[in-house]
Amino acid sequence: MKTTLVSGVLPWALFTLIGASATVPAAGQPPRPLQPDSAPPSKGPTSPVPGHARPTDADWATQQRDDAKHDRTVVAYDGITPNRMVCDTTLRELPDGSWVLYFLAGGDFEPSPENYTAVTRSTDHGRTWSPIESVHVGFPREGKTIGQGPTEFLTHGGRSTLFFATHSQTWGRDWQSWKMHSPDGGRTWGNPEPLPGRLAKNTFIRASIVTRDGRIVLPFQHYLGPRPGTRSPPPEEAPWHFSLFHYVSDPRLGVLMSHDGGRTWTEHGNVSITPDFRYHGWAEPSIVELSDGRIAMIIRADRLGGVLYYAESSDGGRTWPTEATRTDIPNPGSKATLHSMGGDVVALLHNPNPAHRSPLSLWVSYDGMKTWPYRRVLVPESSDGPRGRLNYPEGFISADRQFLHFAYDDNRHRAVYYGAKLPPVDPNLVGKRPGTAE
Repeated sequence: MKTTLVSGVLPWALFTLIGASATVPAAGQPPRPLQPDSAPPSKGPTSPVPGHARPTDADWATQQRDDAKHDRTVVAYDGITPNRMVCDTTLRELPDGSWVLYFLAGGDFEPSPENYTAVTRSTDHGRTWSPIESVHVGFPREGKTIGQGPTEFLTHGGRSTLFFATHSQTWGRDWQSWKMHSPDGGRTWGNPEPLPGRLAKNTFIRASIVTRDGRIVLPFQHYLGPRPGTRSPPPEEAPWHFSLFHYVSDPRLGVLMSHDGGRTWTEHGNVSITPDFRYHGWAEPSIVELSDGRIAMIIRADRLGGVLYYAESSDGGRTWPTEATRTDIPNPGSKATLHSMGGDVVALLHNPNPAHRSPLSLWVSYDGMKTWPYRRVLVPESSDGPRGRLNYPEGFISADRQFLHFAYDDNRHRAVYYGAKLPPVDPNLVGKRPGTAE
């Protein structure tokens, strides 16, 4: 499947103006006033209503301006050298309504032996955040497990699971992949367990979904690495780029699936994004379930044409194609995330720029990712200026489907919370003021 972009959308400059109000306050400065997660209720996904015209460009522009008025953003943490690093931000909601934000911290760059797993918490829907804490993942910060970092945190059935990885110097050197469980939202943890099968090494787990039939599905990126007999790189100084490119190569994508609440898992899929087995790239996947049970996957594809790649499972994630295909969605080689708004209504957080990780935008599709008529810039550029990068957006949609709450890293030293107001899930309500729609 090739995902095409809808024609006749608003020009780039107008989208930039619409999103320009999303300026992130510096740490220590008063945040933008936050509002409760409330807005005029929206209908669920529906087919076009007979007699109702499709939304026009002007309707979409009106909707985006109205939505931008409800956005909120706060700097949750701002790192300072020699420990300024913020990467792989993951925002999640716990059963008690509080929020947790996990990220890779420590040192001034990544990957590095100084990296560790950090967490900050909010009990007031992102208004304020606790000081960051180091998460003890059950391994010493030395030797083969000195470098550590999280990639996913999920809560299901009252139990939380942290997926993380360790290395001895950089990813590729003694890279091992783990999970551990908590009965109390991450306050205490059990012993770490390796991921199943081949995924115990050279693997990152990404954001999970729960399908309508109750299965937990976790996308993974796994690296087969160099072919046997390939010469290893010589010893080198930090940041160990030769080792990184050598060992973190030939990525494969798929999913882990659980039918019993995460007690046991089966692996599905071995998707590649290029036939070049020497290819190095952070092929980060994100998945969503569509109305007919298909699982759609988008994939970051560094240096492969400045677009996202796509793979699809027609049987709920059990089988996958061997190769992903290009989309027309621009991307500079950065993580993008999908979020289900119900049925075939899908939200996408990403950098729609083939050359640079800014702006950070929200797109919405109403037809199962065929077209994206709603495109709103949330953050035009980094707080550090146009050369700064906006990275790793990850979060969740509120229960009432009014907001997409997520965190991102601003130029590798700020963990930023953002609450983006979502448009109605019924396109017939787009651009209509409350009380004007039938």
